[in-house]
Amino acid sequence: MRGGAERYVFDLSAWLRSQGHEIFPFAMRHPDNLETPYAEFFPSFIQTERVRVGMAGLKTFGRMFYSFEARRRMSLLIDAVRPDIAHIHSVYTQLSPSVLDVLHARRVSMVMTVHDHHLISSHYNVWAEGCLPVGRRGRIDHARAGIVRGTLSRFHKHSFAASFAQIAAFAFHYNRGSYRNRVNLFLTPSDYMRRKLVGAGFPEDRVRTVPYGMDPETSIARFDHDGYVLYYGRLSEEKGVETVIQVAKQLPDIPFKIVGTGPDEARLHALAHGTKNVEFVGFRSGELLQEVVRGALCVLVPSRVHENFPLVALESMGAGKPVVGSNVGGMPEVVEDRVTGLLVPPNDLHAWVEAVMRLAYDEDFRLGLARAARLSAETTFHIKRHHAAIMKAYADAIAMRG
Repeated sequence: MRGGAERYVFDLSAWLRSQGHEIFPFAMRHPDNLETPYAEFFPSFIQTERVRVGMAGLKTFGRMFYSFEARRRMSLLIDAVRPDIAHIHSVYTQLSPSVLDVLHARRVSMVMTVHDHHLISSHYNVWAEGCLPVGRRGRIDHARAGIVRGTLSRFHKHSFAASFAQIAAFAFHYNRGSYRNRVNLFLTPSDYMRRKLVGAGFPEDRVRTVPYGMDPETSIARFDHDGYVLYYGRLSEEKGVETVIQVAKQLPDIPFKIVGTGPDEARLHALAHGTKNVEFVGFRSGELLQEVVRGALCVLVPSRVHENFPLVALESMGAGKPVVGSNVGGMPEVVEDRVTGLLVPPNDLHAWVEAVMRLAYDEDFRLGLARAARLSAETTFHIKRHHAAIMKAYADAIAMRG
């Protein structure tokens, strides 16, 4: 369990098994993997977290382009289990699209859930207008940078080598059509991402919007609150947590809680130093996290990138919490402005302050949004609708293969 995409894979797999389907995982070997009898088919471990110069680095670099080992082991798995369909997720670096070649050659139908921007950009995130980070060479749009400027910007892992590898591998697979020419159906959680794929040359009739869903029975709604504003998630630059601290400084009478860990944690602690109404809670998960969410008067999602489909917003709505979110990417498809929450420009601090004040001091307005947020989670985003769309996609992909 590393993030939203992995949690989605585990949750969907569990539901499919509950419906009587057989699920066969395929991933890279890793010491943190869940135990599975199919691990014998997994390709060997490569280091992707830390950039290394040497044989290990060369192995990682090579697999980003093509992995004959992953292809061979996928072929062995196909022989062993003879799957009806393959549901592809984030295979970019650890497996490489080599696995798509063998699935295609063996006539296994494929659907792919597009969790991020990596099919259309060398960067996993696309920064919102006016929010580009300041790097060593000024502000640079990594999603549009050429190979030289992108490499020099060190946008990936703060490394020249890793940045070059990302751009080169992306260009290779995009020009080769590694995904475009192999996958039968692309499922995008937001219509925003569907438009991005179609605009980048993916066939319109093979890109389908399938929003994420949630099970309202597993989320307890609480419409009152304990008086604090909440951010929870990864503490990294693109998430815009700095905005939370800046808003807190403008509203010293309102408590703010920040839940999570990440690479930007030390800088954010320094930024909030002396701000008495900001509390860093640290990492929380499961019921401990849900308890913190249920106590919030609202949840802030101040992303500075175009989020595909912010699951944190949907989870907060399920808990009966209005969301104040950045009006970019797929956020407007989850949060309806002035109905289930408030949408504001990501870099407009005054608008963020006004939104929080409105929810903190107008209880009738806040309560109306809270109840509408829960209703949206129970209806528009009910998990049954998502599951039905997934099963239809499987059937259609199998029909496409013939």
